Amino acid sequence: MSDLESEIQRRGLIKVPTEGGQKENPYRRVAKFLYLIGEEQAAKVLQKLTREQIEKVVAEMLTIRYVDKDEAAYILSEFTALYNEAKNSVGGVETAQGILTAAFGGEKAQEIIERAIPPAAERPFDFLDGIDGEKLKRLLADEMPATQALVLSQLEPKIAAAYITGLNDAEKKDIVLRLARLKTIDPEILRTVSTSMREKFTRIRTGSATEAIDGRAVLAAILRRSDAETENFILRNIAEANPELEQNIRERLFTFEDVLIADDRFLQKKLSGMETADIAALISYKPEAFVKKILDNISKNRQQFILDDQASHPVSVRECREVTNRFLQELRKSWEDGDLLLFGKDGDDVWIT
Repeated sequence: MSDLESEIQRRGLIKVPTEGGQKENPYRRVAKFLYLIGEEQAAKVLQKLTREQIEKVVAEMLTIRYVDKDEAAYILSEFTALYNEAKNSVGGVETAQGILTAAFGGEKAQEIIERAIPPAAERPFDFLDGIDGEKLKRLLADEMPATQALVLSQLEPKIAAAYITGLNDAEKKDIVLRLARLKTIDPEILRTVSTSMREKFTRIRTGSATEAIDGRAVLAAILRRSDAETENFILRNIAEANPELEQNIRERLFTFEDVLIADDRFLQKKLSGMETADIAALISYKPEAFVKKILDNISKNRQQFILDDQASHPVSVRECREVTNRFLQELRKSWEDGDLLLFGKDGDDVWIT
């Protein structure tokens, strides 16, 4: 039993089978479980893990494409320790039953509680045997070069060669160099990539309607609900491996929700320095609560000018997106620098300059 399995079992979060067939990596199992229970509960779970465990769980989260209903049912059934523990606390049974019922309906919820579905053991990358060029292209289309190279190294040479032939010169050079540098591949890395690709390939092959998971967006949502220490630790580790990915996730940490709890005095100063046309673009195509927050921090006279400008000069979605992204990035930087206070998020309602 791994350290993570022991830790999760000790905390009553998962029932770990002690014998039987091949088991899925527990870190990946926990990562999928975090997707299923929602951001707020996931953040609480992350805060109870060690730093080493957090690193491994987050690494798995970033590779998960989707979790179909059958697998979700099995994963939730593995976490029956939560249900058993809940029976001894007020409202616990109702809470556990409610989560499962909301996800799968009453009949399925009862089935999940009563029994578990045994997992199937699979050989890594066997699903790629004889894959045609078009499916391979779709499979690797949005993958990083390192992942593409690893997958290609597991294919028949003629299939890999055909794929590389279809790349542009820069991509060819990058992939070929990465293939040349590949030596011994860590079995754990191979298994992780294989599992991720298998899930994605199944969806491509069957045209599954299962909704895809945006791992970066979900991770950002979880981090927004985590304590500062956990958030910073995860971001630092991601930055060491992939600075671009870390920046992408960091940019998602500041959202419309944060604007709604931003200090009004800061917003008033910020908005006073913006052009009327930019504010008109900023509030276009936005939720009512966001528009109200912005307009409430602008003088009545200027509000009318902005609304008139918005009515007489409709902005494109692209222009709106550009202005919005710039606005959120500037607010995020001010928050990180300590110049902007977010009430209820910073843990203190005192304005500091």
